[in-house]
Order: sequence, then structure tokens, then C-alpha cells
Amino acid sequence: MSQITVEEFRNFFKYYEGQEHQIRAVDELYENLDLASKSDKAKWIRTYRDGPKEPVKSDEKISWPITKEEMASIMGCSASSLPDSLMDDFAFCCDTFGFDRLNIGYFLGQCGHESAGLRYPVEIHDGSNYEGRTDLGNIYPGDGVLFAGTGWIQVTGRYNHQAFSDYLQKQGKFDPLVMEKGKWHSSEKYPWSISGYWWYSNNMIDYCKGRPDVDRVGQRVNGRYLPNGAEDRRKYTAKAFSVLGL
Repeated sequence: MSQITVEEFRNFFKYYEGQEHQIRAVDELYENLDLASKSDKAKWIRTYRDGPKEPVKSDEKISWPITKEEMASIMGCSASSLPDSLMDDFAFCCDTFGFDRLNIGYFLGQCGHESAGLRYPVEIHDGSNYEGRTDLGNIYPGDGVLFAGTGWIQVTGRYNHQAFSDYLQKQGKFDPLVMEKGKWHSSEKYPWSISGYWWYSNNMIDYCKGRPDVDRVGQRVNGRYLPNGAEDRRKYTAKAFSVLGL
């Protein structure tokens, strides 16, 4: 028995006219779907009903979720040290991944520690220790250095860079330099967005909605409990919560 193609499957809906035999066929299809795909929160249902989120036009500016002064207060730096381009990337990150104020608080707390208050958009080590790390997707010579920790949350590896690049392309913002120049480009142009993509793709948004303990959030970011720099992560998160009124 040969399997139909996705194009052939789409035709079932293209030519749907509500005829009785078509309704019976749809009913039978429904009975054979797994329960998870029937949820009204299932991705395919939301996409079919609401359509994909419109990508932001290149000339459309998104309002900053917080001010430079608030960011500086959280990170322990001066507002004058934060360029508009950095705040624009933060705004794009929060808008694209749907960060609410609570998620922003947790996110800034972890980014504050990982980047030492936005001082290090690139990992201090050159990344040669990641050479040959297939678990990070580093399958080519030089991948370890090219895709060493980048962004405020220190996203590491070819796999994570490729996933972020693919996501940008789906948003209509394809940027080949993400893969060509790796950490040197992503840390300069997308320090917030590549960090936000990691947060989004690792289900941190839903996890933080339950107001988890900061150490548990740090565990998911760092991979161990207690996480490295646990006290520092608590300090940055507490400042973020205070500034954001959480």
C-alpha cells in the first residue's frame, strides 16, 4: 500500500464542498486522529483557524518592552551603554516569542548571570573545547570555535545556530550570516533573539508561568542543580522582578 503525498492530502480539503460522503470521510478521519491532535490548543488547529503570525516588516519598529533605564538597573550598567539596536533586538525577541512580563523577569535574571550583566555576548573561552561535540551538532572541523557560546544566555553549537537560522527564515527574516559567521554575527546582531529562541524552544515560557523557584529555572539553563552561580542568578532575577513590579 503506497502512502499519499502531502499534496494529495491537501486536495481532500481543497475540494471539500460539504457533501454527505465528504462529511462521512472527515468523520472517519477524526476518529483515527490521536487525542492530542484534537485539542483546541493543537498547533495545526491554531494555524488553520488563526493563520500564522505575520512577520514584522523590516521597516516596522516594535516598542521596547522596558526602558533603557530599567534594563540598566537590572543589569547594573549605565543606560548610555545600551545602544538602540540592542533594545530593538530585545523588543523583537519578546514580541516574536510572546514573552509576558513574568517570563521577561525570569529570562533577564538568567541572561544577567550568564552574560555578567550584558558584558559578554560571546563565551570567553574560544570554543575549541567543543570541537567534535556531535551532541551539539558540531560535525565539521572548526564548528567548536565558530558556534561557541553566543548571546546573553550563551547558546552553543551548530545545531542551535542552525535551528535559530531556520526559525528566522520561517519568519521571513533569513540571514545567511548566522551560519557563515556563527558567534561573531549572532552575538553582534541577535544577542537577545538567539537567547530567546533557546528559551522558547526549550519550553521555558510555559514552565515559568507557574512561578518556579529561581534555582530550578537555573537548573534548566545550566543543566545542574544547584546551577553554577546560583546566588548570582537569584540576585539578577530579584532585581528584574523588583524593576518589573512582579
